[in-house]
Amino acid sequence: MSNIAQEYAAALRTAGGSLEQLTESAAYLTAHEALWEALCSPAVEAHEKTAVLARLPEFPRGDTLQAFYVLLAKNGRFALLPDIVVAYQQLERREQGEGLCVLRCARDPGDDTLGPLARFLCKQHGYQSLTFDIVVDPEVLGGFVLEIDGITYDKSVRGALAGLTRQLEERRMA
Repeated sequence: MSNIAQEYAAALRTAGGSLEQLTESAAYLTAHEALWEALCSPAVEAHEKTAVLARLPEFPRGDTLQAFYVLLAKNGRFALLPDIVVAYQQLERREQGEGLCVLRCARDPGDDTLGPLARFLCKQHGYQSLTFDIVVDPEVLGGFVLEIDGITYDKSVRGALAGLTRQLEERRMA
C-alpha cells in the first residue's frame, strides 16, 4: 500500500468521513466495471467524473465523502480507492489497539504457530490484539512473508533463494 493512499485515508478520517460510507460507496464503484474504468481513466476529465458521481442513485451527496471523491477525481487518484479503504480500516484498528497482519505462506500455519507470532508482533508494534489475513501462496515455497504497518518481513524459502542469487551475482560482478 502506498503512502499516498495512507495520507488520503488519514485526511478523510480527520475530515470526519465515515468508514461505513467509504466502504459501501467504494464497493459500489468498484463493482460496476465500466463505471470503475471511467473513474480510473486518465482520458476522462475530472469534471466528467464528478458529473457522473453526482448522477448516481443512492450516492453520498453534499457531505465529506462526496467532497473526497471530487478530490480523488481532480487529482487523478481514483485507482487508489481500494488501498485507501484498507488504510482507513487500519487507522480504525490502530485506534482500537488492533493490528492487521497479512501473512503469506505455503500452507495454513495453524493456531499453535499464530499465537506466539501474534504476541511477538503485538509487543513489537504496540498492539493489544492482532488479526491475521492469511494468504496461502505455494510460490512462497516454505516459511512466510509477513506485512504489518508497511513493514515486510520475508522469512520465506523463495526470499532466501532470491537473496542467495543476489549475493552470488554481486560476487561474480566484483
